[in-house]
Amino acid sequence: MGSIWAPQPGPQAAAATCPADIIFYGGKRGGGKSDCLIGRQIRGVEKHGNNWNGLVIRKKYKDLAEIRLRIDKLIAEGLPAERIGGDNQTNTVRFGGSCQFKLCAVTRPELLDDYQGHQYTEIGIDEAPNLPFIARALDKLKGCLRSAYGVPCHMFLTGNPGGAGAATIKSTFIDPAPPGTIMRDPDTGETSIFIESSLADNPALALNDPMYVRRLMSIKDPALRAAWLDGNWEIFVGQAFSFTRTDHVIKPMPIPQNAQIYSTFDWGFGAPFSWGWWWVDLYGRVYRFAEWYGWDGKQPDVGLRLSDSQIADGIIAREKAMGIWGRPIIRITNPDCFSKKPDYKGGGQGPSTAEVFSGKQIYMIPGDPNRKLKIRQFRERLAVPMDENGKKIGIPMLQVYENCLQFIRTIPYITMDEIDIEDVDTSCEDHIYDEAALIFMARPIAMREDRPALLQSDIRIDSLEKPKHDSFEQYAAIMAVKDQSFWNHQQREGAYSDLDGR
Repeated sequence: MGSIWAPQPGPQAAAATCPADIIFYGGKRGGGKSDCLIGRQIRGVEKHGNNWNGLVIRKKYKDLAEIRLRIDKLIAEGLPAERIGGDNQTNTVRFGGSCQFKLCAVTRPELLDDYQGHQYTEIGIDEAPNLPFIARALDKLKGCLRSAYGVPCHMFLTGNPGGAGAATIKSTFIDPAPPGTIMRDPDTGETSIFIESSLADNPALALNDPMYVRRLMSIKDPALRAAWLDGNWEIFVGQAFSFTRTDHVIKPMPIPQNAQIYSTFDWGFGAPFSWGWWWVDLYGRVYRFAEWYGWDGKQPDVGLRLSDSQIADGIIAREKAMGIWGRPIIRITNPDCFSKKPDYKGGGQGPSTAEVFSGKQIYMIPGDPNRKLKIRQFRERLAVPMDENGKKIGIPMLQVYENCLQFIRTIPYITMDEIDIEDVDTSCEDHIYDEAALIFMARPIAMREDRPALLQSDIRIDSLEKPKHDSFEQYAAIMAVKDQSFWNHQQREGAYSDLDGR
């Protein structure tokens, strides 16, 4: 049959014909991504006939509406196919014979099991970053890609920055290599690629709706503009926290001898566990100086499946290597680590995680897991001090050493819950968030409030009490000298010998 769909020149054409095993086509808004996903299915049918069986997935049934409308339009224009199925069930686009592709929604990760045993020549996932379980989807659906007739099988993903699965997409496709670079897994030989899209690559949209670009440019929300116009994967709508390398990440420095050290722990087995080490300065600012994230480094949100005793041994080995084993450390974990675990008798007769750790001289205390409060404390710690003109006048109450790679990787990609605006989306990779929040809840700081306008007398007194500095750098240098003087004084006086600076 003659083709009723053809790609536009440039990135869309490259994405439509790309031979890589897994393709991610995305970035900026308006690049014709969903249309390319449909076009690849149509071209597959045209080339392979009855040997083609495709699958198109989105998170929700209602999200398939635009795809259904586009297919109906193509059918009206002469595409020799029919769409079978109502709006709220699986749709099948059938071309006659056995060649077809299905439109399905996968709202929950357990629904992925419904596709086990199926055979598909190409699986398309539209708006893949919106799938919180995209890492699991990639793994499970790969088992469905096979053909008894020698048809090359592919997976084709689309999407923009943002969404609960954005961290997985970024670490899998964006970070490893520049756009357009074929990446090859050294173990399996599987190839993958990121093809970047942009509105400039979709002249048909610009021609038919010339105001579209202006509407995007008029968006006042800077996060929305950065994501949709610039394809910025560092900032996007729905982010729970404003975490940046500029404000929050620092080079490692020695831990002051008398600084109190903390460690925090979020248990995990099938999912990653997270252990963080912190120290606290004179002003209550916390520094994350080391971490141990229980994953294999390849599959996001998949745990190492270590026993409690293995984790405890790993903690001891790491603390000895850092030279902090034996120092007073306040260790905080979630209360569920104090619950008895099932043994061979069933029920809860087995020792808790905290008991196993205590047998290794790692003594834990339960932290406060209140979800409504910890997100507020997390934000307060991240807040950058500003004056009334929006100029930075200090550093946040949280600093992260640049070697804490998993904190830096996961925290920016935690999104807000779609229903509960006072909580994060727990389907994200939120293990480090839950772990880190334990120290913030243990050392809470006052919530910011809008200050009333100062009276003239208050301003005069305020100006007399506050020292003036030419720059933030000068202020920071003076504070550093004061910090060191304080610690030197405490060492001379022998103060805090029992609590190690607490």
